[in-house]
Amino acid sequence: MTFFKNLLKVWNTALVLLLLAGCKPKIIQLKSPPHYDFSIEEPFKLDLKLKEISGIVWDRKRDEFIAHNDEKGVLYFLDKDPRVIKREFPFAGKGDYEDVALYKDMIFVLKSDGSLTKVVTDSSGKMVAMTAGELPLSGTNDFETLYFDESRNALIMICKNCFSDDKQTVSAFAYYPDSIGFEPTPVFRIDAELVRSLAPKKSSKFQPSAAAVHPVLKKLFILSSASNQLAIADLNGNVESVFVLRKKSFPQPEGLTFKGSGEMYISNEGISERGSLLRFPYKP
Repeated sequence: MTFFKNLLKVWNTALVLLLLAGCKPKIIQLKSPPHYDFSIEEPFKLDLKLKEISGIVWDRKRDEFIAHNDEKGVLYFLDKDPRVIKREFPFAGKGDYEDVALYKDMIFVLKSDGSLTKVVTDSSGKMVAMTAGELPLSGTNDFETLYFDESRNALIMICKNCFSDDKQTVSAFAYYPDSIGFEPTPVFRIDAELVRSLAPKKSSKFQPSAAAVHPVLKKLFILSSASNQLAIADLNGNVESVFVLRKKSFPQPEGLTFKGSGEMYISNEGISERGSLLRFPYKP
């Protein structure tokens, strides 16, 4: 009888060990996008005024960054060493400002409701802000992404949450500064289900927080802060690959821009500390 009891104990122990082995969490090795190494970063701690940095763009003509704060209508012009604020320009009052983009010599700032503010420099060198309009959509809509697409000669706004989108769709809309302005029909749609299937691990819904066209690869790089992802797509929004961002390095990625050589910069809003800007060299 004792023999059978001992045998039963052995079998129970073996079964428990087998179950524990099967319950081990799957270890996912985070990969970097082609031509970059996200394990090697060059971080810049930003001025306290940019703790809530929400958008950033590189102005290659003036050799400087242009950034803005999430809640204040102020543009900040940063030196090549982005820790240094060269000058500021208040363009509006308080609001929910989400991204910034350049078209020719004009600066466009996106509000979460889909409206754009245009900042121009007059003949005397004075900066002037004016309303560029609001995307005519019904329902409640939330935008965080604005970038310039040279192939379309248009500014593109990508929905974070739009009334007309379902769980499988993320729409993008175009603004044509030199002609018709806003086009109310989506210029393309991103397949959120495809993003989910390409992602190396499950996450919350893909909600774009920033995007930019890569100057060398001519691909669209899209950040999603909510799901901590970076998606790479063609210029029509067809997603080709998805990468998971390390939470430690990317606590709240809200801004994305490139220099002409392909050097990538991703900004993080400050959570418990200053906002940061991460630099990643491009490797051909």
